[in-house]
Amino acid sequence: MTTCGFDQMPSATIERSSRVLAAVIAALGAMTAGCGSDSGAKAADAPLPECTGGVLEADLEMDTLSGPGVDPATGKLRPPPEGSSYAVSATYGVTRPGDAVMERYVPIFEAIHAQLASQPGLLAIQLGGSPSCGSGRTLAVWASTEAMYEFVMSPAHLAGVDAADELLEPGYVVTHWETAEIEGITVEDSVRRIKALAAAAP
Repeated sequence: MTTCGFDQMPSATIERSSRVLAAVIAALGAMTAGCGSDSGAKAADAPLPECTGGVLEADLEMDTLSGPGVDPATGKLRPPPEGSSYAVSATYGVTRPGDAVMERYVPIFEAIHAQLASQPGLLAIQLGGSPSCGSGRTLAVWASTEAMYEFVMSPAHLAGVDAADELLEPGYVVTHWETAEIEGITVEDSVRRIKALAAAAP
């Protein structure tokens, strides 16, 4: 299924398995300006039936949510201003195998990492991956949908868009939604939403 819907990343994230990182960042690169929200899913077969965006991997390892929107005292996301909401984006992807993929991935990752490190409106991000599936997931919280699409249209991100099919197996997913309920902004919720999108897809 392909649906369109920080300050700085911790150094531990950068040093993860290159296969998982490729999936994470290439999945980020799949988010395009023409994509919709939860209501606009399109489906494609995932590489393995047990490794899909709508199933939480048993060995999924996620970093903590980090960024300027996270209260350092509690580690929790600060609520949006009264009467407003956040845009939340989630991605899932499994990397294609091969050295050529990694050679293509490295400069894309570096450019997207640099972009995210100073991206206005990005309040928090969480990255992770599953060694058994070779999959990567992201969860990002944005001050607004407009702020999210400013990143979507950045040159670094558009380069990732162009390379997504080359780097990722079919079945990568990108979606987004708006919410004022910070308790619901979790990886588990993103998996639930992705599963619902798959079920609703023709």
